[in-house]
Amino acid sequence: MVTSKHTTLAVAKMTSKHQITIPKVVREKLGLTDHDKLVFQLTDHGQVMIDKEQKSDLWSIIREQDAAHGSIDTPEPDWGKDVGAELIDD
Repeated sequence: MVTSKHTTLAVAKMTSKHQITIPKVVREKLGLTDHDKLVFQLTDHGQVMIDKEQKSDLWSIIREQDAAHGSIDTPEPDWGKDVGAELIDD
């Protein structure tokens, strides 16, 4: 048996459609509002942890894109001389 030092805030009942209503006390504790996403994590002890998904800020997204695809400051590669349909009138 796993001994837990956690406090039970509330109990929710699952409907026949496998849905639950997040109790008000839990919504308030997590700072939940309409359309927020929840993250469910399973611990090594078989417990489920629920937390509010953290939204990425713009600069975090840009850093991720830079790491994955390179910076917009990366010089354009030299593809060689234009040929055929690639020629553009001067």
